[in-house]
Amino acid sequence: MKMKNSILKIIPFLFLFISSSCEITDEMTDDELIDAIISSEEKVQILESDLPIDAKNTISSNMPDDFFDDGKLAPKLGYEVKTRTLDFFFMGDKSADIYFDINGRELQRSRGDDKDDKGDKDDDRGDKDDKGDDKKSKKKNCFYLEYPVSIKFPDDSVVEAADRKEHSEALRTWHKENPDVKERAQFIFPINIYWIEKDTKTSYTISSHEEMREFHGKCKESKDSDRKN
Repeated sequence: MKMKNSILKIIPFLFLFISSSCEITDEMTDDELIDAIISSEEKVQILESDLPIDAKNTISSNMPDDFFDDGKLAPKLGYEVKTRTLDFFFMGDKSADIYFDINGRELQRSRGDDKDDKGDKDDDRGDKDDKGDDKKSKKKNCFYLEYPVSIKFPDDSVVEAADRKEHSEALRTWHKENPDVKERAQFIFPINIYWIEKDTKTSYTISSHEEMREFHGKCKESKDSDRKN
């Protein structure tokens, strides 16, 4: 009975603590909350499955080329998620870090503040800024891979991926085992893609990086046209 009474006495304080934590984060701007998450010394490692459902849905729907690579939770503040990309030219590269509040809402930097945007890398093949533009537009891709695909890594090892999940896992695993290697993985051609335009789905066989670049350019032109309209 004494223990029960003690628990009943503690409950109001727990509600007060939780309520005050929510009020603190509600009063912070997204910029302040992101900086607080980055600076937190209490962050703990998490798995993708630990993310709130809204955060998972954001990554899945708004970032079709990116996949979860590493994540941390800053208690009472929110989540820091590091991603890598499946993009055809940047495959396996680190993508922009993403931040979510404790409920899974994506946090956005104020316009003009790009300190966390790692999207504007030069891929040394003439595709500078394409990745960053696609990231910021947050639109679905014009074309997608048809699996299986074979992937060749910088150490000449080859992995066949049966689906997107295996593709992501192969890139994640290789880069964790080779953190200092800057070279990118490449597809072994030919590969098949399907192009989406309105309600039409068209399959193509791609035999080289040059052919892939043509589709990549066509997709960028299509997105630029959509923005103007």
